[in-house]
Amino acid sequence: MTPYTRISGVLNPGICLGGGEYKITKLLGQGGFGITYRGIDTKLNRPVAVKEFFPEGCWRKGTKVISAGRWNSGSYFNAKRQFLLEGQTLGQFNHPGIVRVFYYFEENNTAYLVMEYLQGKTLAEMLKVEKCKLSESEALFYIEKVGQALATLHQAQFLHRDIKPDNIMLADDGRVVLIDFGAARDFQSDNTERFTTTLTPGYAPLEQYGQSLKYGTFTDLYALGSTLYHLLTGKVPLSAVERAAGVKLKSVRELEPGVSLHVSQAIEKAMMMQVKERTQSIAEFLDALHLDTNKLPQPIDRSRFYRTCADPWNAFGNPVNHQNHQTSPSQNKEWF
Repeated sequence: MTPYTRISGVLNPGICLGGGEYKITKLLGQGGFGITYRGIDTKLNRPVAVKEFFPEGCWRKGTKVISAGRWNSGSYFNAKRQFLLEGQTLGQFNHPGIVRVFYYFEENNTAYLVMEYLQGKTLAEMLKVEKCKLSESEALFYIEKVGQALATLHQAQFLHRDIKPDNIMLADDGRVVLIDFGAARDFQSDNTERFTTTLTPGYAPLEQYGQSLKYGTFTDLYALGSTLYHLLTGKVPLSAVERAAGVKLKSVRELEPGVSLHVSQAIEKAMMMQVKERTQSIAEFLDALHLDTNKLPQPIDRSRFYRTCADPWNAFGNPVNHQNHQTSPSQNKEWF
């Protein structure tokens, strides 16, 4: 599909969505599953980013999106539902390193996510400015910030599945923000569900090339390791397919002898082809890089979750003898 054909399907500036609450002002970008616009929240008079579900192969009649190409009515409906579910999930996060989703809705036979409008540049754009590679200290700073955001996603049983320099935004307000969750999915430890193939060669591990292979935190760890490889060497790593065919991936130290040995080894382990040999968690990866893991979200002790009203005080470990505890009217408190 030519660039002209792809761009011809975008909404024109001035079109309003969501009952007039959001006004499209210009195109920001287009990928395989959606189009992103800059817009205005007309009620709050603030800029927003509006992402429209628009899978490649579909076309537009007026403002209405028509499923076409490999998308029949059933597959299009299921993909649209997944798009909305991802918006709902992302809307629950409140982390400086995760792009904020304010609202999601259906219209024009498609779906929309309304997100914060980030001003700044991506790591990919910075690489071009910095002559293709970064210093070790600067690269590790960005990876630590991304790791903190990613750990929050993983704790919520959520995968990004497309980590790369293009999807890491260096916002003008100082934040390092993980963006573009178009490939994101939830996961379980024994998940073998069939996923839509969405990957970027060089950053995607071999399991992403399959249709029914097991995914997990280790999937994102490969991509994060690949991203750090790129930041330090200025080169996109070999694709997992090339490596599976026998082409050797040079280590970071082979390309950049000045990089610390422990950093090069940490990247090598994160990018192991075999899942069982690969780094399994953000904490493990940051620790191998000699970075601070104290800012990572603490594991949830689910055994202490409140599950019954039979003995509510024990859920919080309250030492009060609640069998004899009675609350008088003067002791009542309101909790906010």
